[in-house]
Amino acid sequence: MTTIMQPQAETQTETKTVQTRADQESGPWYTIRQASLMSGMPETTLRYYETIGIIPPIARDPSSGHRCYNQKDLDLLETISCLSATGMSLEHMREYLGNRAAGAEAAGRQIELLAEQERRLDQRMADLRARKRYVQLKIQYWGHVRDNDQAGATELINQSAQIIEAAKRSGNERLPG
Repeated sequence: MTTIMQPQAETQTETKTVQTRADQESGPWYTIRQASLMSGMPETTLRYYETIGIIPPIARDPSSGHRCYNQKDLDLLETISCLSATGMSLEHMREYLGNRAAGAEAAGRQIELLAEQERRLDQRMADLRARKRYVQLKIQYWGHVRDNDQAGATELINQSAQIIEAAKRSGNERLPG
């Protein structure tokens, strides 16, 4: 993997910004493309998350203006990627990430946020199970049709009203973010 050199500032203001980050966080710097590949998130998403404050402003190479990610940034992106993969809303992600620095004082709220997300995931899993049962029902139905067993197909449909209703509900009910 190719890393870029730590940026060197051309002006006094730029020097202060970049040196402050460099002093706090030594190590290799990565391009946005590399950060995208390592985090699994598209470059556009990384820019968007920075714009809306999900991630703090990323250091810039003063000569090119390109973003320069360090290991601490990549660690944060990994956390964000995992939260995003759970389907957590941007609002809840922002709160969760903001609470991290508060440690034990924010632990209760962190647990609440994660427990809320766990409930959302449980509901999504239940919805997927209902949809899967419907697909299994249709496989059995078409098996009866294929075998010219119209009585078996009809009996199966008559016995599966609950499965059909659950599948319809799972596709039409949306959970709050």
